[in-house]
Amino acid sequence: MSERDLIHREDSGLLWLERKLEVLGRPSVWLIIAWRLVNAFTINTFFQADEYWQALEPAHAMVFGYGYLTWEWKLGLRSFLHPLLYVVPYKFVDYFNLDYTYLLAAPKVVNALVAIIGDYYLYDLIRLKFRNEKLAVLVCYLSLFSAWNWFCWCRSFANSLELTTTIVSLYYLYANNILIALITAALTCLIRPTSAIIWLIVLPRIFWKNPKHIITALVIGTLVCSLDFLVNYWFYRKAKFPLLSFFRFNVADSLSSFYGVSRLDFYFLQAIPVITLNYLPFFLYGIAKTSWSDTKFLLLCYILIFSLIPHKEFRFIYPLMPFILTYVAYGLFNIAIKVRERTMKILILISVIISAHLAYYFTQYHEMGELKLPTVIRNKVLEAHCDEPLSVGFLTPCHSTPFQSHIHLPSRVVNVWFLTCEPPLPHNIKPGITLESYMDESDYFYENPLAFIKANFPSIVHPNISPPRSQWPHQWPHYIVMYSSLWESNDDVRNFLGQYYGINEALWNAAGHWDPRREGHLLLLKLL
Repeated sequence: MSERDLIHREDSGLLWLERKLEVLGRPSVWLIIAWRLVNAFTINTFFQADEYWQALEPAHAMVFGYGYLTWEWKLGLRSFLHPLLYVVPYKFVDYFNLDYTYLLAAPKVVNALVAIIGDYYLYDLIRLKFRNEKLAVLVCYLSLFSAWNWFCWCRSFANSLELTTTIVSLYYLYANNILIALITAALTCLIRPTSAIIWLIVLPRIFWKNPKHIITALVIGTLVCSLDFLVNYWFYRKAKFPLLSFFRFNVADSLSSFYGVSRLDFYFLQAIPVITLNYLPFFLYGIAKTSWSDTKFLLLCYILIFSLIPHKEFRFIYPLMPFILTYVAYGLFNIAIKVRERTMKILILISVIISAHLAYYFTQYHEMGELKLPTVIRNKVLEAHCDEPLSVGFLTPCHSTPFQSHIHLPSRVVNVWFLTCEPPLPHNIKPGITLESYMDESDYFYENPLAFIKANFPSIVHPNISPPRSQWPHQWPHYIVMYSSLWESNDDVRNFLGQYYGINEALWNAAGHWDPRREGHLLLLKLL
């Protein structure tokens, strides 16, 4: 039987898929709202530090007056436009004196709203761009059932907001509303400067067709940059230009490589497979079966440019998700042409089941201890009812858990410190030290933990009778946080600390971790 004959059979996979898409139609706004609210409120795992330390932490510090600002904020490397989203819900919690539960819930509402807007505009973007109603519907449902979207979109990453604003701005671009398109594009570039790559690829054709838009873009750019300046002046209390600082750090000084250098093929062989997960076969088939287009050109250029940047992360190519899902949809349509209805049903069912299992595991179990620990610490401190502040020290890789955005206790109640991981900046690098040889505090600790402890802590292991703080980089805390991988593998550390500290809590964290320092349980050691 020929392919043409199979397509027109009553039990054709393509006919069944098209009928289903006609019946389902565009996901309703209420379905999207309910879906993403459940998504946001059921994420119980830690992914990467930026979710908290570069978004919630500065917003918490602004509203409540305490929190930790990382070196990026101290140097004015980041725009406060993104954390500003979380100032409003935190202000609401603060003004009405709501309890801790609402403090944790407030950012989740914002995260859900970001994803809801993205999902809502996704249909219109794909329909306008590809002039295909069924394709747009399928892409929307692929987005809702994407395990990666369920895992990542409703987190407080700047990349999550970047994905949504990219979808919105591209929709208005294809809807010929150049004004809103350029405004949202400009805001996106200020939040994530690397988003400019998309617009450097897309806009030249628009400007070539209508050179007047160049003037519009310049005016909008000036106004949006002025807004960004005012927001950052309000936050930093001085004139700051994060865009220039970002360029200097990442391009001129190339210091981003301090946080890891990946292979040139990282995005092709690692990032795309991780982002697509069970959709990968459909994506590859869709890419192979469709002709060369401006969409493929955008995908390829964006990934190639990012491949030249030494420091790479999966979420850096997240703005490409709408087009990645489009090729997943093309792959499904092309497979549907070749199979019968029963086979197509099984294929869809298997994919949904795999997505559900992946989403459930990575939002409920993988790295759950790191998100749970700050609440455990908070409860321990409040239950102690001490007149003097309790102290907690993190002998872990830096930023392994959320901080005051989840502990939410001022310094008069608890003193929390952790090992730092600042890059080689002018104020902390010694003469003769290169980028390759530079070691941060976490590096020194893990190179020889016991030697680090003896060199940086008083000889008397007691927080109340230790010598003055100025004599030692660290003081002995009432609680120590440590991963069980170090506690169990290093006899010297266990034997020394075991004389004074006992395991008070052991939180299951993950079955395995890409960073061996973070493997095992998360231990809370208490002074005996």
